[in-house]
Amino acid sequence: MANILRYAGFIKESQYGVRAAGDPFHVDIASATLDAPSDTNLIYGGGLGKSARTYRPGYYAPAGNVVYAFDVETIGFILKCALGGYQFTAGTGTDLNEHIIWANENITLPSFACDLGKDVFEHRFMGCVVSSLEISASNEFCQATVGIQAQKDAKAPLLSAADLSLPDAYPLAFHEMTAKIATVDVSAKIKDLTLSIDNGVSADKGRTLGSRYPRRMPGYERTVTYTLNMLFDDLTELERFWGGASGPALTGSTETSLEILLDGGDYGSLSMFMPKTVYTSVQQQPSGRDEIVQVVNGRAFIGEAPLGAPVDCTETELYCVLENNEETLA
Repeated sequence: MANILRYAGFIKESQYGVRAAGDPFHVDIASATLDAPSDTNLIYGGGLGKSARTYRPGYYAPAGNVVYAFDVETIGFILKCALGGYQFTAGTGTDLNEHIIWANENITLPSFACDLGKDVFEHRFMGCVVSSLEISASNEFCQATVGIQAQKDAKAPLLSAADLSLPDAYPLAFHEMTAKIATVDVSAKIKDLTLSIDNGVSADKGRTLGSRYPRRMPGYERTVTYTLNMLFDDLTELERFWGGASGPALTGSTETSLEILLDGGDYGSLSMFMPKTVYTSVQQQPSGRDEIVQVVNGRAFIGEAPLGAPVDCTETELYCVLENNEETLA
């Protein structure tokens, strides 16, 4: 009988769909839907009866997600693949290394291979890109939901738990995340938080003649949004949505910055900064005598990068500074 052994491994690709040499790093997953696609046969209808007689292999592109409680060692690789921009600065002495990751304008996203342990075999996916990334903190752990669009899949022997390359850093808990709106710490008002990155990836855009599998996986449109469930004890957020103190202003909503910070102790830290965001909705909907929790939804727009940003990063909608002991995010 099979034992329960479920994990995800990640390793960069030297070119799209070509696994790089070396060993992947692994994470202990909460769940995964990344799997082989369905309806991959071309069915020819024809007119020789009421049912089909002929089928042929059709377009093939696996997709799904991987969910895990992330840490400051492994999340950098995921962010780099999701956003594209990257600069490394080695720490001196006892200082931690610095990884700056930002949302750049490249259509081509970094590709990687993803290995999923599924109890009885290792399901390998090549030509993977991050189609979406959701980072959330609620009552327990901070979780990353990594949406993946892949080129093809294959099987490999299942690794043992002793052979996995797992991070030394611990998974981050909700109380290790804080947030600032307009540079002011508002953590005491936020009950839970979700940051979402959608890269607009479509497997159909990689379909070309002569191949059953995608030859590329571009991302032409990126959207960065967030949801804050906040205590309703003042009108600050509603007035930012209105753009005025007494109601909606002709000038529209007030622009504000949002920074999400995670503290991994001695293992490092992560700051995710959005220099220019606008609330898209702010709602308070009471029910009986229950606590009123206002739901704040917002979107990040391209704004000026912070002082000290890399020369290649003059403006962006999401700018991340990760500090840890890792020398590479590969």
